[in-house]
Amino acid sequence: MTALALSIGAGAQAPAGAPAAASPPATAAPPAAAEAKAPQRRYLIYFNEFSAYLSPRAKTIIAQVAQKAKDTGVKSITVQARASATGTVQTNKYLAMTRASIVADELEADGISAAMVQQEPIGQTGSSDPSVFNRRVDIILHN
Repeated sequence: MTALALSIGAGAQAPAGAPAAASPPATAAPPAAAEAKAPQRRYLIYFNEFSAYLSPRAKTIIAQVAQKAKDTGVKSITVQARASATGTVQTNKYLAMTRASIVADELEADGISAAMVQQEPIGQTGSSDPSVFNRRVDIILHN
């Protein structure tokens, strides 16, 4: 089982092996209200179905995010975790909690203070479509 990672921002592209149809558009414009706030940088880590395994590629992306956070002096980091609607709501909530915890632990291992990281296990999202878009963790850097 592997995890895929994607950085959302200018020129971001899905990594090799990511299903093209399931990847979110990298050039989507933010809502007007979001433009008025400080810019957020969002990075996505994708997972296989029923998995919370971080692949070496996902660990590399998380390390790069941690370094970017340290270099730019972000004030906080939100880790939002999701699971597809395959399985029960309770199981998917637990899976989202596990994914959030694993990504937060990896950020800490890469030098980010635990006090800076807020975990938000969202749980089950989407329909019964088990696409990779619903099986992800969003790492959001706040200035």
